Amino acid sequence: MLGEVPDPRRAEGKLYELPYVLLFSILAVVTGGNSFRSIETFIKVHHDRLNTAFDLRWKRAPSHTAIRGILKGLDPREVERVFRQHAVGLLNATADPSRRTIAIDGKTLRRSFDNFNDRKAAQILHAFDTDAGLLLAHIDIEEKSNEIPAAQQLLGELDIARCTVTLDAMHCQKKTFEAAAQAGARAVIQLKDNQPTLLKNVEAVCATERSTSKDVTYNAARNRYEARTVDVFPATHAVADTEWEPLVTNIVRVERTVRHQNPRDGLLTTTSETAHYLTNCAVSASAAGGATRNHWHVENTLHYTRDVTFQEDQSRIRHNPGVFARLRSFGYNILSRNKTATFAQGRYAAALAGLDALLKWSVS
Repeated sequence: MLGEVPDPRRAEGKLYELPYVLLFSILAVVTGGNSFRSIETFIKVHHDRLNTAFDLRWKRAPSHTAIRGILKGLDPREVERVFRQHAVGLLNATADPSRRTIAIDGKTLRRSFDNFNDRKAAQILHAFDTDAGLLLAHIDIEEKSNEIPAAQQLLGELDIARCTVTLDAMHCQKKTFEAAAQAGARAVIQLKDNQPTLLKNVEAVCATERSTSKDVTYNAARNRYEARTVDVFPATHAVADTEWEPLVTNIVRVERTVRHQNPRDGLLTTTSETAHYLTNCAVSASAAGGATRNHWHVENTLHYTRDVTFQEDQSRIRHNPGVFARLRSFGYNILSRNKTATFAQGRYAAALAGLDALLKWSVS
């Protein structure tokens, strides 16, 4: 697959073949590398073994400046195309699409800003399969744009028919519902004050009508006790005679009551929150509750791991940062696919396992 990425270099400048530079960069990321220098170190350490395994004749490892020059010259859209092929190959082909939940959310590469060239930090939108624990796709957000049109474009590009797609309140837009409908996806999108009239109508329906489905769950973990009540209401009266009428089917209300116990004195503090969501399909309260809860995996699992374990927010790669971000995503999916206990321990184990074991990981 990596051989399909176009190489923009002149023929005379191809001392190091691009597919192997990409592969070794991904393997370096898996074993704990977060920079161009760490890729150089990985190739140096495994130089002889890599030459033997792949029938190469590299006299030495490429310098970190050479690696940087190669990677920053690539088209991130081409790297993305190959990444999506790889991600689809990792999915269980026999899985029922109606049981899949895909969370779409954006992330800023915080230290990728370039003040000298007056460029803000890059932003990337992720599509994350919360059940498989795999990142399916990214899309770069234009500097003078935002997540909304990017999400609509991503919905049109992914094969998500019958899947449940969750998005936050920013995406509660008619065009987003239309894009989900065209993709054949079941959309669950949060509703907040960005649609004040619609929110007022939805709250009135929830206050006066009986729910058609109800689900109550309790969770306790680490001095935290949560009660969640999920109710589903028909959206008929909330969207009647509006442009939302053909797009929205149901309203989902999620009421959360959380009690936090102070481990020092045992005292409890209680917080309550009510959230509203709109769907474009019939949905049960238990399914809606699971989808809204799983949406936070994109923050608590994917984004947290990228920031803390892969140190993405600390990266000062400014030129074409989306390419290295996708290399991290290859590494993330390889680690996730191999069922590591934690990503940090998985990277450590990969570093200790040796090259042969690492190559088996990368193709499993």
